[in-house]
Amino acid sequence: MKKISMEQWENKYIKGQITRFDQKNQMFLRPGWDPEINGMVEDWSLNGPPQDEAGFTLEDRALLSASSMGTMLALFNTDLPNPMPGTVSLPNKGPFSFKIPEEMKLDSSNPQEITEKIKKAAKWFGADMVGICRLDRRWVYSHTYGEGVYFGPGDGTKHTSGESIVQEIPDEFQYAIVMCYEMDYDVIQHYSTYASLAATSMGYSRMAITNHHLSSFIKDIGYKVINCTTNNVAISAPMAMQAGLGDLGRNGLLITPKYGPRVRISKVITDLPLVPDSPIDFGVTEFCEACEICSEECPSQSLQYGERSTETQNISNIEGVSKWHINAETCRAHWSRSRRDCAVCINVCPYNKPDTWFHKSVRWCTDHMRWGDPLYVRGDKMMGYGKAKSPDRFWNEWKP
Repeated sequence: MKKISMEQWENKYIKGQITRFDQKNQMFLRPGWDPEINGMVEDWSLNGPPQDEAGFTLEDRALLSASSMGTMLALFNTDLPNPMPGTVSLPNKGPFSFKIPEEMKLDSSNPQEITEKIKKAAKWFGADMVGICRLDRRWVYSHTYGEGVYFGPGDGTKHTSGESIVQEIPDEFQYAIVMCYEMDYDVIQHYSTYASLAATSMGYSRMAITNHHLSSFIKDIGYKVINCTTNNVAISAPMAMQAGLGDLGRNGLLITPKYGPRVRISKVITDLPLVPDSPIDFGVTEFCEACEICSEECPSQSLQYGERSTETQNISNIEGVSKWHINAETCRAHWSRSRRDCAVCINVCPYNKPDTWFHKSVRWCTDHMRWGDPLYVRGDKMMGYGKAKSPDRFWNEWKP
């Protein structure tokens, strides 16, 4: 694995003018306003009630619901540029809580030392990986969109559901702390069941909790934050790449050196002076060019074959970027028709392996002996990796 410069990263990925993406064009939000999308399926919900079927029982559904509880912290997130009305900060009533005096602020004359402390704090609060990048405003959403009612930035203007609201981030915010959270390797293999989705939901809950802790920490040392969980405020994957956490795969997901695509990403944007990390290259692009397993196994055939391209599939893709663009419409429609999450492209990816000495060795080869990529792909297929596990295996075999 080697570090590359931002100029090298730009030359690899940026092939045209980047227009800031409107959040309403996210595929998870388009059913709320796009009549053409609504006509594709009758029910856009992602999961239903318990069923008399392994993987979808009452206890499976309860596991999923409980795993999602951490995301409720979004109801208390007052740090967004366009917060929902009525949002309040969590009460600060802990035994060790304090209100920082206004004149106190951590000395920022040594950004390297501060950066090391921030990374340590982020991992203490729950992140598995942490990287820093300068805030590249090309990835910041041009508009906010969501269900409910929102207040516009600064002026308190009230906006109703279905409206896109201009989103601006003040110039003082110059850095982003990007964090990744591992999804359990064994549990996510129970795709496509409530147990697999519970692994995803735990990732979202962990990021919501970690983001809240880290945001509070930064505010308590005298600096400002924008607490971005999931994919709100800005697009996560390019920021994670610029922060040196991984590279982009054929499946459209961040591929990390240790966990492959089996991660969730969150960000905290701040005015705290930090030292950015460098993007990394560990052979992902070359390997994905030789490997089309995720495209072959995708139930909705939403993943591209062949080489990377700047050609977009629909308005849910960002223009001007060279990558394998996903057809988000057919992907999301498959989720809704099946009433289940998918996770096939995560599980079948050869980078999705436990961090054992054997798999570390293979990953080393895909980085340092890239000429052998077709051989590694054939080996992965022969070993039968990526197969879905029995739906009742979580309750019978999984061990914490």
